[in-house]
Amino acid sequence: MQQMTEEMREIMETEDLKKAEYRELAGKIMVFARDQIMVSMRFLDRALFRMPLVPADTVATYGVNGQVMYYNADYVLQSFKQERNRCTRAFLHMILHCIFSHPFQYEKMERQLWDLACDIAVEKSILDLGLTDVRLDTDVQRERMLKQFEEEVPALTAEKIYHFLKNHPERAEEWLLRTELFEQDDHIHWIPQKEVDAAERTGDTITTDTRTAMMGCHEADTGEEGEDQVEDLDETLVGQTQDDWADVSQHAKLDLETFSREQGFGAGSLLRNLKEALREKYDYGAFLKKFAVLGEEMHINDDEFDYVYYTYGLQLYGNMPLVEPLEYRENKRIREFVIALDTSGSCQGATVEKFLRKTYDILKNTESYFRRVNIHIIQCDSKIQRDVKVTSDEEFDEYMQNVELSGFGGTDFRPVFEYVDEMIARHEFQDLRGLIYFTDGRGTFPERMPDYETAFVFVEEGFSIPEVPSWAIRLVLREDEF
Repeated sequence: MQQMTEEMREIMETEDLKKAEYRELAGKIMVFARDQIMVSMRFLDRALFRMPLVPADTVATYGVNGQVMYYNADYVLQSFKQERNRCTRAFLHMILHCIFSHPFQYEKMERQLWDLACDIAVEKSILDLGLTDVRLDTDVQRERMLKQFEEEVPALTAEKIYHFLKNHPERAEEWLLRTELFEQDDHIHWIPQKEVDAAERTGDTITTDTRTAMMGCHEADTGEEGEDQVEDLDETLVGQTQDDWADVSQHAKLDLETFSREQGFGAGSLLRNLKEALREKYDYGAFLKKFAVLGEEMHINDDEFDYVYYTYGLQLYGNMPLVEPLEYRENKRIREFVIALDTSGSCQGATVEKFLRKTYDILKNTESYFRRVNIHIIQCDSKIQRDVKVTSDEEFDEYMQNVELSGFGGTDFRPVFEYVDEMIARHEFQDLRGLIYFTDGRGTFPERMPDYETAFVFVEEGFSIPEVPSWAIRLVLREDEF
């Protein structure tokens, strides 16, 4: 490899080098960067050879979208001449974006913050590996900044960094000024194609260069050689999706766990980001509906109404139908429910309120609960602090307008279950379907299984999530999932 590097330097010093030779040399440098990573990190084998390398003038530096890896040939030559590891670093940076699923979440994020969060997470993972082949002269500055940042965000995954920046606008402004220190590639190819099409239809103010880049390499002016490469791309590669990359990420995670033990290098950040990318996403609304119960509601049941007999009766007897429609039907609706809110010192008030508000929004849906309900909202830490009974939409609205959290002591789950059992004994509930306990989990669980379904809902905040008793449901959510 050293001999190849020297050969590249000699060629680059030739002033009469033609453009085609520049492209060819830049391509060799990109392949050289990929091979370097493969030697040091063989657990990335599936990811490294998954995308074709395509030269494109539509990117100023590099770009990737999970299907194709683009590079600006002039920039590759210039950066390689300045610092040999810069191309290898950028290549690894883009590969990690893909296995962390960063490009596939672009549509639902505030892009400026998501760009920064993804770049910080990737650079942190690379720095923790401590590999000399991707080390840059400016890494000392990055390491110093990230060490300070970890005091505010313990686990530097893109998702946690993004939510921190979104919830702390003043800190976000400070970190946005440092964007150039962490970015290695252009994220414009992450923009969904439908947004590009919409911009074209509405005549949005997009520059020609930006529009071309947004369209991707297939419609870009990449030059004759670049066009040939695009036409020759393997269709199975071009069709890669988030699910395809999830398989690659799973493979990389399993290999990395073995490889890191053998080699002994720091893979903590890399593993955390891989676990986040592979983390199962939950629909909290669908989960809540599992607690639905069967019950009767006064409503015309169209499925059991026979119009033939009904109209025959009207014709035969005038205004008297032969068969009256059934005025009820069975629906799965949430009727009786307990929401327990852990108000101990370790549960943040704002997070608790967001959870309660989301739960309320789901319950307000007419397809989710009866017109008359029996919902108890219980606040507790080591003892019952407050119990509010809600029987109608108006009462729920009134409660939400004046939410007051109390407690903030230690955590003990047992008093809530004892209290609910007492209410059942007093016939406060006719058919209690379930109890959902929003908590950080740092408390004492009941030993006995209750007579109703129970779910403990945790918010992932960088802390270890405890196991729950075998009779309970364990649901771990991110704050953005509720």
